[in-house]
Amino acid sequence: MVLTSLISTAWLVSLLHLEPAGTAALAGQPASSSLKTEQWCIAGHEHPLQLEIADTYDSRARGLMFRETLAEHAGMLFKYQQERPGSAGFWMYNTYLPLDIAYLDKDMKIASILSMDPCPSIDSRRCPVYEPKVRYMAALELNQGYFERYGITVGAQLQSCKQPGE
Repeated sequence: MVLTSLISTAWLVSLLHLEPAGTAALAGQPASSSLKTEQWCIAGHEHPLQLEIADTYDSRARGLMFRETLAEHAGMLFKYQQERPGSAGFWMYNTYLPLDIAYLDKDMKIASILSMDPCPSIDSRRCPVYEPKVRYMAALELNQGYFERYGITVGAQLQSCKQPGE
């Protein structure tokens, strides 16, 4: 009885500790993804992007955590139903890859680009938050340096690659 109580208490404490990060149910899971993937283009940019779509609370909370690789023209598109404030940034807790993030306005135009480094701390409270300082409706994460390598700047627009009639 005492052992069961101790195990239950330890489990509850660990669950509560992880909950603020939104990863309690996701911690330690494999890096594979079952998210829907869509092809998107950046206007004036020749390479289509293969983007995993994070449009639920759980998929946004997990993001690209625990990934060890990311293809050159691949990333994740975080979609929101309502505009987010400029103080609602992203962090890199349990994220192994250095990333760039572009915050997108309601027209899917890039409003802010930031470079983010993996957080080495096991304490999520010690991880920096990368705030865009502008309101946004979506965020696009790609390998760090991607936007600079391909000359993509604030004002560029993310759009469907589909041609009219497709």
